[in-house]
Amino acid sequence: MVERRHYQRFVVEGIEGTLMFATDVDIINISINGVALRANRRLEIGREYTLKLEFHDKVISLNGIVAWSVLSELARGQHEEKVPIYKAGMRFTNVISEKMARLLDFIDENKLAPEHRLTIRFGVRSPDRASLNGPHNYKVKKVSDNGMLIETDLPFEVEESLPMEISLSDDTTIRFVGRVASCLEITNEVPKHYDIGVEFIEISGNDKARFNEFIKSLRPTQS
Repeated sequence: MVERRHYQRFVVEGIEGTLMFATDVDIINISINGVALRANRRLEIGREYTLKLEFHDKVISLNGIVAWSVLSELARGQHEEKVPIYKAGMRFTNVISEKMARLLDFIDENKLAPEHRLTIRFGVRSPDRASLNGPHNYKVKKVSDNGMLIETDLPFEVEESLPMEISLSDDTTIRFVGRVASCLEITNEVPKHYDIGVEFIEISGNDKARFNEFIKSLRPTQS
């Protein structure tokens, strides 16, 4: 059977992009300077993320830079697949006076036995929710008028919507919201990588016009 696509796809090279993702995390310990946590996605050392802590009717958002990140274990996913779990340490970068007071309140209300280090860190009871928001890089493999195929070392859920951007060869940046249409593991890749099919669902008129011009430049000229 011949595969027929409504939109023609073009293979591209050297095109990269960034997406913003959110994931729930578990807090291992915390101090006024930083936090250690568990996540089911790898965090990039040196990259800044936003940690959101929700407890009772309070919410604290703290920016932090990842100081270390290691693969900790393999857990079982909802379909019995093996899911990597990572441990990471973040150093807070924006704990100003108001947020400092709220963070101290959170630690005081939820602290367990302190860990004795140069900087005292506390194990805490789990907040109602702890989530991490941050950027992740990806490589663009194919593009079409309404979407693209990207490669990343993180899997994403089908139907998940992600704020994304791509940098074209002429230094033009295109920003949009993409819907994950497919997610397939690439075989024989170590560490694991995934082909992610993305459909544009929200894109400004100007960015769409710029992207259409880029697509037009990829079409073969008619002699």
